[in-house]
Amino acid sequence: MLKINGVFSASLTPVKKDLTINQDLYLRHCQYLMRQGHDGLAIFGTTGEANSFSIIEKRNNIEFLIENKIDPKVLIPGTGSSSLKDAISMTQHASKMNVRAVLILPPFFYKNVSDDGVLNYYRNIIESVDDNNFQYILYHIPQNTYVPINFKVIETLLKLYPNNVVGLKDSSGDYDNMLKTIKYFNDFAVFCGHDTLALNVARRGGAGAITAGTNVSGKLLCFILKNFKNEKNIKNFDELQNLQAEIRKTLTSAEPISLMKAYFSIADNITDWNNIVPPLKQIDNPQNNKLVLFLKELINKIDPLIANT
Repeated sequence: MLKINGVFSASLTPVKKDLTINQDLYLRHCQYLMRQGHDGLAIFGTTGEANSFSIIEKRNNIEFLIENKIDPKVLIPGTGSSSLKDAISMTQHASKMNVRAVLILPPFFYKNVSDDGVLNYYRNIIESVDDNNFQYILYHIPQNTYVPINFKVIETLLKLYPNNVVGLKDSSGDYDNMLKTIKYFNDFAVFCGHDTLALNVARRGGAGAITAGTNVSGKLLCFILKNFKNEKNIKNFDELQNLQAEIRKTLTSAEPISLMKAYFSIADNITDWNNIVPPLKQIDNPQNNKLVLFLKELINKIDPLIANT
């Protein structure tokens, strides 16, 4: 039996013009995402621009969310770093905050590192936290890190820390790899990091999804993944999945973080939403941007389509 499952949104992190985190807007967005039906929030991941913020900023804002009644048991912070000490510090803090789990990138920057090097990185984090009940989700995104999390790494960590290492977020887009991971490791939670592939991965025993697109289409993907076992009785189920695929295609036709922030700046009528931390660049005049407006049209189809099920 999987120790963790569900649909978790890889939450955006809104910032002010001075590039500090906009706490009021951040809290509002997290509350909005939970109302869409998510099981939780994967904060400070890739979509959350985690590597653009300092440890102090991330720690302070995890505390801020919890102090403002975001249940720590719905939070999965990203705590990985190219600095081992920073990764340990972030993970220790997350453990003290009693969050649901942590999502940990492998060490990045150095390329062609050995399996033993990756294993030693994870071992140092887990043993420094020293909590037999705390749960870890490994983060496989080799197109960004250039450090894949292969079967040897997973198998070794499961043998060493069977209570701690509970899953993997696979954002590689490699559907076959996700299925092989599900098949090879019993009771190991494989989360799909690709909105369009999430349904088929769930059908084959996946744990759910942790995706960027759920910032804008969370209600849709949550409905799909929580109702696919009954899809024969849902007359427009294919339309739901097709819409999800079209939203994903639109998001990835540009830089998705800036596109989603631009969308929220016009959907919520809050200009601060369009701020983004360099090296990412904001979309100028989003209210007149064809791609932003097309994304808005797609998102406006979600509620009527679900209502028609």
